[in-house]
Amino acid sequence: MSGRVSVPVAVGILGLVVLLAAPSGRAGEVRDTLQFDVTGAITPSCALVANRIGIDLGSVAVSELPAIGEGSRWQAAAFIGADCVGATHALVTVHATAAVEDPRYMATTGDARGVAIALRTGAGQPVVPDGTTPVRFDLAGVSPELRFEARYVRVGRLQPGNAPGVALVQITWE
Repeated sequence: MSGRVSVPVAVGILGLVVLLAAPSGRAGEVRDTLQFDVTGAITPSCALVANRIGIDLGSVAVSELPAIGEGSRWQAAAFIGADCVGATHALVTVHATAAVEDPRYMATTGDARGVAIALRTGAGQPVVPDGTTPVRFDLAGVSPELRFEARYVRVGRLQPGNAPGVALVQITWE
């Protein structure tokens, strides 16, 4: 009985040696399995009809700003979206030099003194020109409006003169 068992074992070992020694046609080939990860997202997009808007505050008499905190009439303008796809709202930050007297307002860059520029959304939400505090606009349609309003606010002793201002606006479409 032990002879019968040893023959198949000997043939089995011989067969294994033959398999290991037989050329496969792919000598030296090593195969690795790797994982290829792809990340990313499709994000909402929206273009703008113009990348600049101007708000003309006009000429405001000193008598229209009788006390600190008093403001001129609000004037409006809007950024208009174009070809908006997938965007349901926009987060907007405004960066400008803050008025020394009150950082809630933009400083003017002309020779007028004692006046700053207040900003708000068309819905009346104050816009702080610190470049980090976003305001949210809910969007409707493919051409939404991001409406802004501005006015002069008295922040100190008035000196007449030009009172322009400039701000950078950053929009994140979501």
